[in-house]
Amino acid sequence: MDAFFNALPKLTELNTVLIDENYQKVPDDWIVVVADVRCSTDAIEQGRYRDVNFIGAAVITAFMTHVSPDLPYCFGGDGATLLIKEEMLETSERVLKSLCYWSESSFNLELHAGVIPISKLRSRGAEVEVAIYKSADRFSQVMFKGGGLTLAEKLIKEDSLLRVIPAPLMQQTEIFAGLSCRWRPVRASKGVTLCILIAPPIKDSSVLSTIVQELESILGGSVKLSNPISMEAARYNSFISNVRRQIKVSGGCLNKHFITNIFELLITLFAFNLGLFRLFPTLNNYINKLPQHCDFQKYDDTLRLVLDCSPQQSEKIINILESHALNDAIAYGVHASDAAQMTCYVESISDGGHLHFVDGSDGGYALAAKMLKQQLSET
Repeated sequence: MDAFFNALPKLTELNTVLIDENYQKVPDDWIVVVADVRCSTDAIEQGRYRDVNFIGAAVITAFMTHVSPDLPYCFGGDGATLLIKEEMLETSERVLKSLCYWSESSFNLELHAGVIPISKLRSRGAEVEVAIYKSADRFSQVMFKGGGLTLAEKLIKEDSLLRVIPAPLMQQTEIFAGLSCRWRPVRASKGVTLCILIAPPIKDSSVLSTIVQELESILGGSVKLSNPISMEAARYNSFISNVRRQIKVSGGCLNKHFITNIFELLITLFAFNLGLFRLFPTLNNYINKLPQHCDFQKYDDTLRLVLDCSPQQSEKIINILESHALNDAIAYGVHASDAAQMTCYVESISDGGHLHFVDGSDGGYALAAKMLKQQLSET
């Protein structure tokens, strides 16, 4: 990662990530990248939210593969935001144009994407500040505040001139390299998978620290302990289901890439579903450490959480959020389901070599965002 980001302190508790003084302004020569799946609600109604998640995650992983492996990013369920440096712009636009093309060609999902310099956002009164959250030994995430990402998303959604024109400048297999969606939704061990979005005022996010303390009181411990991904409950999708997705990302061609992935799928299907991974120390470590490589807690002007909780805890959490909203301290959105789903990027199975994007099933972040936007429109 860039020297600026490497110099930032690594914060290990969620509450410290929410303290304004722990953030630093990103240098002017950085650029915000925004990508958003359009009409994601329609796709959810068609039972295609896993496809929506797949494209949202592909935005991040394509940049990690072809631009830089250490870029700051935030996964939003039906889209993603990243930061790049000016010298990365040409390659980044090639990746974005190809992403938009293959999203529609392979998945029939329209992806709007574009870039905005941080200097332009600052000229409009917004800021982009960052902190590093190290939630596990080998897993760190960049957190964002200042309103800059929110403004960038708004501008790109509203102005078509800021968006790239889709074009197949890169191969389909290049764009989706390393990305998979092989696990079935992971059932909530306590009964409810709760997706939460909390948007505080841009100029004063101090209420979030209070809310996190209240959440942890309800949950009976740190938010980290409510990770919705439990590998004891995880199972691979069927072979046929996984082959169908592989056909989508390889264009249906019987090429070396397709054959290699099918062979790997056969091996991992037996290894994971029959518990044979325990016989291999490296695979066993991968499964044991996988939940630590999940992005179920993050902040990008909006606090985003996916939690495993009981129905009673879920009800109490929603009541607390509603109380703060009635006092005009926050706007929020929630979505409850019975499982979490993850989209996986596996460069290697060693610690730090894999990343898992987490969302709630049946609409998750996207439907929580719909509720949040409704609240914001009424304020």
